[in-house]
Amino acid sequence: MIHQPETWEHVWKDRASQNGLIPRAGRLLASHGDLQKLVMKILKRNCRIMQNTRILEVGCGSGPVAGRLKRLTPMVYGVDISRAAAELTSETGVSVAVTDARELPFKDGSFDLVYSTGVVDLFDDASAAAILREMVRVTCSGGRTVIITAWKGCRLHETIKNYLIRKGRWRYGPKRTFASLEPFLQISGIRIREKSMGAFFQFRFVSYLFEEHKLARRMYHGVYLVLSILLRPLNRLPGAILVTMAEKE
Repeated sequence: MIHQPETWEHVWKDRASQNGLIPRAGRLLASHGDLQKLVMKILKRNCRIMQNTRILEVGCGSGPVAGRLKRLTPMVYGVDISRAAAELTSETGVSVAVTDARELPFKDGSFDLVYSTGVVDLFDDASAAAILREMVRVTCSGGRTVIITAWKGCRLHETIKNYLIRKGRWRYGPKRTFASLEPFLQISGIRIREKSMGAFFQFRFVSYLFEEHKLARRMYHGVYLVLSILLRPLNRLPGAILVTMAEKE
């Protein structure tokens, strides 16, 4: 199960090429959507973010979370293996480097907070461990490394993914699930806490079923985002994601 750089490249290229009013409005709505707010809440809860807080997002994608963090501190950086993704993130004003997460181009202890969402899900065990080692390495003493991945207990995600794989319609790489990342974080000098969240967020995965029907997908996203605002408290319960927080001594 080896990650290939092109796994998500086509996704980011598609998004970068969509410059019409509706795609732009969709990206704006998504930037205020459930996942971004959930990630922001997790980060704020686990790290005191101030104007001099140095932050790195590993696998920044189109940069909605990094862009929001940029409003809190100017020292926000992102890395992604996809050049198209990096270009999208740079539009938010965040400094971005195109690089492999297994070899981050930063000195030891460069950041107060290092986080990733849905990155190690795309790699095999050895590469996932290498990414986590790099994330911890560039985190300073007393800093936090926060990793958000798909949770093994989310049956809905696995059912939809396996169905689309059988139909030949899955295009998001391995997208592994994890019960815990502790086996990959055998690193001295860190303290680890983990919990599952996102009871309502898991229903976002249903949109994968409408991948070939753009109108239906947009309609589902619209209804889902409205409901996600009303039912946001449910995301405190176990459901879709595993949050792993490593504090560096």
